[in-house]
Amino acid sequence: MLEVVLLGPVEARVDGVGVPLAPLERNLLALLALSPGTVLSTERIIDSLWGERPPAQPRSRVQGLVSTLRRKLGDTLITRHPGYLLAVPPDGSDLSRCEDLARQARSATVPVSAAELLNRTLALWRGDPLDGVTAPGIDADRARLTELRVGLLEERFEVELGLGKHAALVGELIAAVAAQPLRERLAGQLMLALYRCNRQADALRAYQALRERLAEELGGDPCADLRELHAMILRGGEAAVHPPVPEPPSREPREEEPRPAQMPAGVGHFTGREGDLAWLSASLPGPSDEARVLVVTGAGGLGKTALVVSWAHSVADRFPDGQIFVELHGAGLGAALSAGSALGSVLLALGVTADQLPVSAEERAALYRTMIHRRRLLIVADDAGSVAQLLPLVPPTAGSLVVATSRSSLSALSAHHAVRSRTLEPLDPDAAHALLRAIVGPERLRGEGASEVVSLCGGWPLSIRLAGATLAARPRQSLSSFAEELREHADALSVADDSRTVRAALAETHAGLDPAAGRLFAQLGLLPGTSVCLSLAAATAGTSVLRARRLLDELISANLVFETGPDRYALHDMIRRFARRCGAALSDRAVVEERVVRWYVAVFDTLARRLEPDRDWPPAPGQPEWSPFEPDGSGTERFRDAESPNLLAVVRWTAGRPDRSLTWRLVALAHASGARVPVEACEIGLAAALELGDRRAAGEAHARLGLVLLRDPVSFDAADGHLTLAVELLDAGDGRLSSATSFALGASRAVQGRHGEAREAMESALSHLDPGREPLSYAVVLLGYAEVLVGSGAVDRGHERFAQAVILCQAAVGWQEGRFGRFDRGRVCLDRRLADEYLDHLGRSLSAPRVTPQDRGLARTLIDLGLALRARDVVPAVAGVAHAEEVYMALPALNVAESYSAEPYAAEPYRI
Repeated sequence: MLEVVLLGPVEARVDGVGVPLAPLERNLLALLALSPGTVLSTERIIDSLWGERPPAQPRSRVQGLVSTLRRKLGDTLITRHPGYLLAVPPDGSDLSRCEDLARQARSATVPVSAAELLNRTLALWRGDPLDGVTAPGIDADRARLTELRVGLLEERFEVELGLGKHAALVGELIAAVAAQPLRERLAGQLMLALYRCNRQADALRAYQALRERLAEELGGDPCADLRELHAMILRGGEAAVHPPVPEPPSREPREEEPRPAQMPAGVGHFTGREGDLAWLSASLPGPSDEARVLVVTGAGGLGKTALVVSWAHSVADRFPDGQIFVELHGAGLGAALSAGSALGSVLLALGVTADQLPVSAEERAALYRTMIHRRRLLIVADDAGSVAQLLPLVPPTAGSLVVATSRSSLSALSAHHAVRSRTLEPLDPDAAHALLRAIVGPERLRGEGASEVVSLCGGWPLSIRLAGATLAARPRQSLSSFAEELREHADALSVADDSRTVRAALAETHAGLDPAAGRLFAQLGLLPGTSVCLSLAAATAGTSVLRARRLLDELISANLVFETGPDRYALHDMIRRFARRCGAALSDRAVVEERVVRWYVAVFDTLARRLEPDRDWPPAPGQPEWSPFEPDGSGTERFRDAESPNLLAVVRWTAGRPDRSLTWRLVALAHASGARVPVEACEIGLAAALELGDRRAAGEAHARLGLVLLRDPVSFDAADGHLTLAVELLDAGDGRLSSATSFALGASRAVQGRHGEAREAMESALSHLDPGREPLSYAVVLLGYAEVLVGSGAVDRGHERFAQAVILCQAAVGWQEGRFGRFDRGRVCLDRRLADEYLDHLGRSLSAPRVTPQDRGLARTLIDLGLALRARDVVPAVAGVAHAEEVYMALPALNVAESYSAEPYAAEPYRI
């Protein structure tokens, strides 16, 4: 028979004989013995034994420890998925005997019997609990057991003081108070014992010592009970004994044991949460699993309570001993329910009468765990504001379950218990429309503006329900009129007799933030884009990147911000409306906005200079203090891709500032850096450049707008006009941009059949490039030039230019056997299909190690332009295609009609 000793130096005895244990074996034994009969997962064992410093192959180490410990303990150490359990008999550990005796003492009706049982309980302790155990995961249990012993001492002193043994207890009480100088109950018991021994002065000194220590260390005063006892001693009156420890209800089976059913009624028209309901059901612990806590988190108004209540009703049969609903009021300021009060509500639901309720939270928690030990209860803790509110409610076994809702992620809860968390998202448009239709009826939504009303509600169930209630109360208001109302006040919409609004819920969350985090949230509301990178957040706040990350972590925990990727964050539409309102109230709003604009310009300036280091750029504003990419340039493409959706909003926002040069410069630098700048942004940039009266800026603006317009074959004529103006305005020293502009203009003129102008433009594009420094870009232009020559009848010259392009590309990317396929063998004539294949090969060659970043950037631009112009020829054959990007996707599936045939020129092919 196995016996485990935990209340002192940890030992194991088999049939009364001590078992020698290595340190790690002792740690594992203590861990398992603290949860007898409960399966501990291997992951939890690893975390508890080694914390943040696990050894190599920790699972193998655990398996080895289990094997050696099993040889010493026998078959009581059982392997069971997902880990192990220790099958200790009910009285197989001193801890279980201690807890059993303590329960008997609290149930005793005769004080003498209670005192005897408590003395037997304390006699089991042989020193500090878990002595010799060094596992970091045991620290919480060590603190719990220490608290248990002190609580037992207090109970014993209370009972024996009631029996008149004050003189015999003075020495023990003095020692206990010295060991626990801040325990007010012990101090009160010492005062009472001293006073009854006619030592009034010593009793008053004990009170004064406690008062001074509390003021010095905690800044507080003794509790009301002690102050009343102190006043009584000063008056010299009869000291009333502290109320005896309440007796817990008997755990003997009763014919009608209370079966609480406190779950509120489900919300009407509940819809759109099928995935969340399935997650809750899948997270239910099995009989052999460890106890866990389920947390449903999300911003205010997303329907967390409605979800959990609906699910609780559906699984009521899984919890035959009842369901308890506790409203913790954690979201409000100053109104949160204390842990002790929450425990009191639960105990009352379990049948404890008001006069039986223990006074202290610790005693209530102990009684709560005792009463639900073998029950199967569901406890819904709604609107938890902190981990401290939840910890006492966690059941000791997996038979019962706590499901919490909270506007905070409560991430610290995972440091105490096994937690599964689910963050609610806004409803998708279909579910939002279905909910509104269910509230107001399908006929009410048949009209112009219905989709906009649903969209303005942002997927927020509370906003949708309030909108539905308002529409139901206004049967004759048009949906368009109501949508106009919502544009300004969707988050503040309310109805009579219901004070709830999304804005109020978000304001409560915002008010509970650290001031620095709350300020960052307001500053994020000033930003025009839909997402923000970590570095921009730091620049916006004017703080370090590390500090900004910590503030964003707090905003994420409060469900005001969410992550969209590595170091990138966003706000839901409804929250962004509230953030804009907070940002508008900032006193230094103009300073923050200026900081953001300068950051964007500095970042894109850095990127553009990397692609074109030799260009005569305007003076740089300096390296961005908060760089979004590494010093070696890594991460630049990811940054460009992520910022592209923000560019139009950022450019519009910048255009509203007095300095027009910033608008033009931002557009130019973003385009030069390789970002996909929208047409409207380029048009805003052109307007700003023309206002500056700078010829070069105007030429660049026309060039960039023309190049962007070529992405859309429908805008071909407009692109041609801007490119023509750009060639007239740009100087020869404008390098990459001049080359790309001339190339695009030459290719477009060739498509129009203006071959002479096309050849002239292609020759101009070649003149801007150095084949020694930009061989791949030069090869792309040579291919375009060769096509123009062949198309105009100069076949031999065209084939010669094509051969030069192939040779130059081979030199640029390095020769490899088979790399060029058909381009390095036989007699080849340039035709449209061959040009398509070669253009595709040039695109693949961009990754070659010999290609410089500058050459790679320009070549990619030229290839994109070539694809756009080729796509124009096939637009009529592709029904419904409106953008060049869609045409590119369609090209491989099309049998492209060649614009010219290779056969007329096949007699004299050029050998390469």
